[in-house]
Amino acid sequence: MDIILLIIIFTLFVLIIVSYSKSNLDFVAISLFCCFTAAAITGVLRGVEFDTFIGYIEWEAIIIILSMSLITKIAQDSNILEFVAVKMFKLSKGDQRIFFYFLCVITTLLAAIISDVVVVLILAPIVVRLCHFLKIRAGTYLLGMTICINIGSIITPFSSGENIIISTAFGLNTLYFIQYYWIFSFILLFTTIFLIDRYFLRKEPKIEEIQKKYVIDLINTDIMVKNKKMFYFNSIAIMITIILFGILPLLYLTAIISALILVIVNRSHTKKPMSELLKDIEWEILFFFISLYVVIGCLIEAGFGEIFEMIPFEALNPFVLAFLILIIISFISGVVANTPTALIFIPIIGILTEPISNGGFGFSSIPLLFSLVIGINLGGNFLPSGAACDMMTLKIARDSGVENFNYKRLLKVGATFAFIHIGISILYLLILVPIFG
Repeated sequence: MDIILLIIIFTLFVLIIVSYSKSNLDFVAISLFCCFTAAAITGVLRGVEFDTFIGYIEWEAIIIILSMSLITKIAQDSNILEFVAVKMFKLSKGDQRIFFYFLCVITTLLAAIISDVVVVLILAPIVVRLCHFLKIRAGTYLLGMTICINIGSIITPFSSGENIIISTAFGLNTLYFIQYYWIFSFILLFTTIFLIDRYFLRKEPKIEEIQKKYVIDLINTDIMVKNKKMFYFNSIAIMITIILFGILPLLYLTAIISALILVIVNRSHTKKPMSELLKDIEWEILFFFISLYVVIGCLIEAGFGEIFEMIPFEALNPFVLAFLILIIISFISGVVANTPTALIFIPIIGILTEPISNGGFGFSSIPLLFSLVIGINLGGNFLPSGAACDMMTLKIARDSGVENFNYKRLLKVGATFAFIHIGISILYLLILVPIFG
């Protein structure tokens, strides 16, 4: 273990996190600079070759993130999410409680498939406009969306960049998430919806019948669909892709093949070649992930894992260990970006779950991975700045003049629900640890 090298690399890692958190800094340039600097120093001091650094990058995760970005873009161009939002209101027949329940459930399920920020970008403005036409305040509906949307991130292994990174590192597939997360996720979802309905929505003014009828007659889902043939094809293709994610073992191959099929078929109708679609991909996030992978690899080469091998984890009760990891990760995720938090804890969880014969501690992976996934995805609700979708919802609300949704309210209610979610998670750990610990 090289203490000096560890300090240097960890300083560069912190610099990457700070650059990502500050909007006035070019986090991509800083991340790449820290990445190459860390690799250069580690390469000289430890004699590490170029191929070793490349090997630390989880290319499967990068391919899945790229593929899901393409699928999301095609879903956006097909107006699928707009159609779903308006259809929800028509199905609810203007009943605000039914519409609220629909909205929370659908946004949660969409966030399990598509980036949470994209879901907010498309659905939030539609909800604001619907509420404006109905002459009611949109704040409580946006509040329900932004709190429930984070729950969607724990339903599938491909819901977010963090889940993709974790799932790739530990070989988790959709069936794993169905087995160990779905019951918990839906308990969490309906508990959250019930509490928001009970303490917030019921205090909102009722929609006037004449206004309700006017809006239902006014909105027309057919107008939103520019090309019905491609709309139905893309909708069915995306649903089939999701099903294949649960059946086929190689997630990254399923993702890229599905994305390319959608690109090729849509080409004749949208006139958008692959090169144009690639312009809309968030390349800065992909380069950010690659930089973090290399820097974490440098930490490992410097002896990062040896620090944890010296800690007597074997003296801890499995529940206490899972509890501590859940609390620590949840707290860090509320302050620091989720991706660096996930990457720094993946090798720690790896050491803890490695068999004793291989130099690890031999703890069961199921409770510890549960703590990692839950802490990463739900800890962001402690502070609005801890989740990108929360900040995006706030921006849309502010730009649209929504009066009952601001930073103070989201901070207060979001933190309350974060504590409730973590509390329910601890109770769930009490079930998981005796069974699998």
